[in-house]
Amino acid sequence: MRIEHLEIFINAAQTQSFTKTAENMNMSQPAVSLAISSIEKQLGYRLFSRSRRKMILTPAGKSLYNSMKAELDGYRIALSKAKRIAMAEGQTILRIGLLGMPAEQVIIPRILREYKTLHPTMNFEYYVEKHADLMNKLAAHELDMVLTTPEAIPKASGFSHTDLCQIEWCAVIPKSHAFAGKQSLKPSDLDGNDLIFLDSSWAPPVMSALQEKLEQECASSRIFFANNVVAQSMMVLTQQGIAVQPFAAGATAAYGLQKIPFDFDVSANASTLSLITTDDRENPDVDALLSWMKGQDLSK
Repeated sequence: MRIEHLEIFINAAQTQSFTKTAENMNMSQPAVSLAISSIEKQLGYRLFSRSRRKMILTPAGKSLYNSMKAELDGYRIALSKAKRIAMAEGQTILRIGLLGMPAEQVIIPRILREYKTLHPTMNFEYYVEKHADLMNKLAAHELDMVLTTPEAIPKASGFSHTDLCQIEWCAVIPKSHAFAGKQSLKPSDLDGNDLIFLDSSWAPPVMSALQEKLEQECASSRIFFANNVVAQSMMVLTQQGIAVQPFAAGATAAYGLQKIPFDFDVSANASTLSLITTDDRENPDVDALLSWMKGQDLSK
């Protein structure tokens, strides 16, 4: 079965129209019909139920689409990556794991932009995933480093950390919220307000501990959970509650949001954002970056 025919099938499943698929793929409508017929002939079953207005996927066609779309996406990514490598002689890549926190979005671009100016052949790939998945991929050398707080390092030996900047844990509210004029907040201030937490699979340990503390001290509050930072911020913007997020010094909240620092200690290790690496790393570019960082004032 030809890849080109499968790509036509995917497009037709999305447009529900052979005519629109022909326009999208710069081919004739009969050629689209012929490609779909060829797939159906090879498979031995129908993929579409044809009506006057649109093409509707059969149950078998829907199953094939759901499975094949991810496979074709992976195929395209694999081809693109191979082409990039083929064209990147002398280029290097560091793979960095992130949670998508506001603190990351300030410190990492500033530091790595400066480093890339000095090392034009260096490139960076970023992976935003659950905290546990990031640490597992780091241990398996699928990532070169992970940005998180030092207390997130597994108790087992084999990991090191390089501190990047101080962070503060803040409540995140809409700018129209009644708390907007406050300079700091105590847990008691939040009691009775809806709170939006990250679920435990996304939150680093110190964040989970802070959320548990707030839940205990805000007995009158309803607790909602988001499965990533973007969803959490969107819930705050739609005024569904108050979130908890870390910020680098001097950083501002996203558009339409305001941060208010907490005025109590979260943890002895909670004030630092660090790059976590494995001790048995094999990529010399990681050591070069860490060595360069030691000579920089990262607090700027």
